[in-house]
Amino acid sequence: MSINATSKDTLAELGADDDTQDDYDPYKHRTISKPNSTFGTFVHVMKGAMGVGILSMPFAIRNGGLVFGVIGTFLLGMLYSHCVHLLVDTAYKICKRERIPMLSFAQTLDHACALGSPRIRPLGKIFKNIVDYFLMIPISSMIYMVFVGSTLHDVINARTDLDWDVRIYILLAAVPAIGITQVREIKYLVPFSAIATTLIFANVVISLYYIFKEPLSFDDRDLFPSFNSLTTFLGAAYFAFDATSLIFPVSNQMKHPEHYLGCPGIVNVNNICLAILYSFIGVAGYLRYGDKIQGSITLNFPQEEDLAMVIQVLSAVAILFSIGIFFYVPIEIVWRRVHDRVPPKWHVAAQTGIRLLYLIGIVGIACGVPDIGTFVGFIGAVFNPILALWFPIIVDTIYRWPGDFGWMKWRLVKNSLMAFFGLYLLITGTISSVEDIIDLYN
Repeated sequence: MSINATSKDTLAELGADDDTQDDYDPYKHRTISKPNSTFGTFVHVMKGAMGVGILSMPFAIRNGGLVFGVIGTFLLGMLYSHCVHLLVDTAYKICKRERIPMLSFAQTLDHACALGSPRIRPLGKIFKNIVDYFLMIPISSMIYMVFVGSTLHDVINARTDLDWDVRIYILLAAVPAIGITQVREIKYLVPFSAIATTLIFANVVISLYYIFKEPLSFDDRDLFPSFNSLTTFLGAAYFAFDATSLIFPVSNQMKHPEHYLGCPGIVNVNNICLAILYSFIGVAGYLRYGDKIQGSITLNFPQEEDLAMVIQVLSAVAILFSIGIFFYVPIEIVWRRVHDRVPPKWHVAAQTGIRLLYLIGIVGIACGVPDIGTFVGFIGAVFNPILALWFPIIVDTIYRWPGDFGWMKWRLVKNSLMAFFGLYLLITGTISSVEDIIDLYN
């Protein structure tokens, strides 16, 4: 949604009339053909953050320690919730001020800069393109296809006479993915997210069975992290909450968008539930296996048992059903950029073709580099702190500049501290990912 240059200058220099702003509620002016319910949105938000990575929380707690790990998990959940509030609340204020019904993630950055000082305005287009181009990279979908193919490869080849390459299993997984990725309305993706979430909970239940088969032990369990292990904990725990790419797609498609934030609000309830679940699984798993805990707790289970195999299969199916919601985001951005160039009568065919080509590209990359997760991890380590921390801070700071930071400019101080934390995650995450890539070829 472009901004007229005159309106930019007018709004930036003169501001908008308060009474006029009060008369306009962006939520009441949204026209959505097939809006999603509050419950459906909650399911998407829950699934967006909670993947099979929940089974890695015992390893995260091992690095964070029992006391600091639990407290830190709740604090990081609160931090992520706060970043979501900064983004969505600022977008709402801009919509109210400019009398427009909704904005995307990238558009929010562009509009915030447009309302700032003349020096800031040119950055809007740069920020907008950074967000759009990064979100158009189907990182999650690439990892998902590799994960599903690798899991099927391990399960089937180990229990049959087959000796198929992992690429064959990736191609087999692509067949049902064709149908899932053709679902275009976020409302109709709710059943897929619900099934995926249910399967993940089933995994958790089976994991708890293995965890509580024997008594838990507090012996030799760390309560606090070392300096080196702190980095691993913070990175793993914070990004266990992260579903920044879904914030605007799901909130903009709600029937009652006012339920997204607020008290209790979808965002707050979701992150409280995740913090409780992550802490419980993490602590229980660490108490059970101690320093022997693996990156995913399923690796500690007896692999020859059928129940352990069930966890692997359920994980693969859950991930496959999750691909639709993460596929929605890049396609929405691509379609927003090209739909004006396509005649209306060809819109359906064009959408189908774009989705199919995107999936072919993802499967092709996954087959070409089956260990792509390591390289994608590097991209995520660089961009996730930027998307999930820095851009919410930038949006809030620019919009409030220069005088809306409260007593003693406490909001500016708070944003600065959050920015330094994001820098810490960026540096440490990048170093860790580079080391993983080096180890891959040694």
